Amino acid sequence: MITLNGSFLIRSQLKRVIVATVVVGVLVYLCVVLSIDKNVTKSIAEINRYRLLHLREACERTNNGGKYTIEPTFYIHVKNESLLYCLVFKSGTTTWFYNINRWAGFSDDKILDEQTDNFMLARQNYHWEKPSVLLNSMKNTYSFIVVRDPFERLISAYEERLLGQLHPYFKNLSHQIYKRYHNDGNEYGIPSFQDFVRYVVDQERNNQPSDLHWRPINDLCTPCLARYDSIIKMETFGQDLAYLSNRTQLHQKIKSVHMNHSRRDSLSRLMEKYFSQLTKKQYEDLYEIYRIDFELFQYSPDKYLKFVNQT
Repeated sequence: MITLNGSFLIRSQLKRVIVATVVVGVLVYLCVVLSIDKNVTKSIAEINRYRLLHLREACERTNNGGKYTIEPTFYIHVKNESLLYCLVFKSGTTTWFYNINRWAGFSDDKILDEQTDNFMLARQNYHWEKPSVLLNSMKNTYSFIVVRDPFERLISAYEERLLGQLHPYFKNLSHQIYKRYHNDGNEYGIPSFQDFVRYVVDQERNNQPSDLHWRPINDLCTPCLARYDSIIKMETFGQDLAYLSNRTQLHQKIKSVHMNHSRRDSLSRLMEKYFSQLTKKQYEDLYEIYRIDFELFQYSPDKYLKFVNQT
């Protein structure tokens, strides 16, 4: 027969057992979560280290991408946040222009206005640094670059700038390109992707500077002559951005923004649609312009080649 005191003791012991079981369960759960988080973070860190190592090795193979002095024009040094960023147009610039210009005190309305030249806006607060100063800044600042598959970047530039024609400059350029390769008297024709590629190749052959939205990364940032802490890829933008935010302790200040127009077709459909317009010679000429970018950042052109007209 169990007395009242005995019953009370049994209930107390059961409570202690239940509490202990719950505590152990919580601790096990936390250990698992922390272990998973640590492994994920470690994985991203390892991927980043591998990207940096590959860049260094590819630079050795390509004689520093054929460059001898660093190009400082498109580096932005955000001193208050200890960040140094080389902007590659059509590769995440919307997010980074939004953040660096917001940190400078500009309003969202100003930054996100399609008429705003965010690069010039940024230069009002983040001034250009000459090469020697820039190289010294890289020693004491978290330096990074955002890259993208070269031909995907080219497709994006063609669709948004030449087909979209949201800016008068690109509307005029679009008509100029059409007239250069078509003698049909049409003053306002829209160039095909093949016309665009011919234009890009001709500009290169004539040693004329290409537009920033499709200029090779090797020309914009001379990455072989820089020192980076992170290489962010558009293909893994979310996890790479989170890794940078944690490393720089800016996770409360960096915000991801997307305002470019959505594609109507999938990337694979666009690859076939556009690259099937090219002859093998046109493809080879185009690839040669972006060859260094492909090599430096571990991209492969093979998925495009299969759509090229081989005849």
